[in-house]
Amino acid sequence: MKLFWKIFFVFTVLITAAFSVFGIWMISLIFDSSYSKVLDEGDRENRMFQYAFELNLNSLPESYQNDTIVSQLVKGLTDNLDSKEYKYKVYMEKIGVIFESGKDDPEQYMDHDIIDTLESDNACGYEVINSGEEKKLFVVCRVDVKGRTYYLESMKDITGIYEERDDLYDRYRIVMLVLLACSGAITFLVSHVLTHSVAALSETARKLADGDYAVRAKEGSDDEIGKLAEDFNIMADALVEKMEELKDEARRQEDFTASFAHELKTPLTAVIGYADMLRTMDLDKQETMEAANYIYSQGKRLESLSFKLLELLVTQKQEILMRELDPDELMEEVRSMVMSILEQRHIKLKCHLEEGDIYGEKDLLVSLFINLVDNARKALPDKGEIHITGKKRTDGYEVVVEDNGCGMPEEEIEKITEAFYMVDKSRARKEGGAGLGMTLCQKIVAIHKADWVIESKVGVGTKIRIVFYGKEVQDEKE
Repeated sequence: MKLFWKIFFVFTVLITAAFSVFGIWMISLIFDSSYSKVLDEGDRENRMFQYAFELNLNSLPESYQNDTIVSQLVKGLTDNLDSKEYKYKVYMEKIGVIFESGKDDPEQYMDHDIIDTLESDNACGYEVINSGEEKKLFVVCRVDVKGRTYYLESMKDITGIYEERDDLYDRYRIVMLVLLACSGAITFLVSHVLTHSVAALSETARKLADGDYAVRAKEGSDDEIGKLAEDFNIMADALVEKMEELKDEARRQEDFTASFAHELKTPLTAVIGYADMLRTMDLDKQETMEAANYIYSQGKRLESLSFKLLELLVTQKQEILMRELDPDELMEEVRSMVMSILEQRHIKLKCHLEEGDIYGEKDLLVSLFINLVDNARKALPDKGEIHITGKKRTDGYEVVVEDNGCGMPEEEIEKITEAFYMVDKSRARKEGGAGLGMTLCQKIVAIHKADWVIESKVGVGTKIRIVFYGKEVQDEKE
């Protein structure tokens, strides 16, 4: 069942129940009030009759207290009473009826058990008895006068208050029908207003699911529905952003695969071609050496490519255990691994490091600085210089790697971290580059939650500034 109809039926049932209970309670309250008034009036009338009866009977000598005189006395009393709605009867327990008014009314003689409940003088009781469609109120009081016990009975037709109650019920049913019709119309409108925003939000969700990623929910109120629409839009924005990221990731994966295939194809083609020459042709010693050298250089290039790919995979899967590292010891290990290749071209590596600590994983940081130094080497002419400086900071440690090489255009800086991207492909391939070094560096920097800035000018050189943060700052970046 739709929310609209749920709200409609729930409100209708609640309103119906509330009005029904309230109406029945009000009518019952009115009836009980009228019923109490009738009982009080009947008791009062009977007490007045009782008081007059006792007063007159006590004034008579005992010799005159026979049934005939008592009957005449009571007749005179009832004729003088103001209320003509009551009919009276006087009787004694053993003798029977002494006086009765309205003898032509057989309803006056209806049986009741009130006398059995009266055990003491001046005790009174009442009972309402059905008489067809009529209701009769009987009030009986016990009176002891000069050793004789009398029962004074008064009867009144109280059908009117029951008819009044039934009339109220009939009118209330009509009012209830009108109220239900009005409340149903109001509930219908309220349900429509309450569920309109939800229906619109549902429609927006369906459009989003169908591929319309530009659609957004209307935020027209400050209530919970408006907040839900706002949260929905935030979710939609995040979803679209995530989808764009996935598309970019898929595109990068495709570019990576295409670039990797291309990087493999070129050296493999050369290796296969020269190997075929050695296999099928008679070459002199110099030609054979040239072919072997080319096969060797291209094989080393493939080896370098495989090592770089392996390092990328390792950084993504290995468990990172970080600790405080001495910058001098770290750079000394880097120096020992790169000096042989730097000395071949008489490139100087100068380090100036302040005392401090770098919080990180040793092997990854060694790989980071080896790649940065190697990239600087490829950009340098013979007898160039690479400077590594370190400075302690309040929140960590800063390392700057700087060279005086050929530099690169500013628009190339953002691209150098893409896999297989090379600013100068011929120079990079000549130096054995695979275009993955800076990609690996970026990954290692991200793992350490460090910040880095690359600055470069053509003909001046390149400067890479990396800020490594302490454990507390890294934990805050989680």
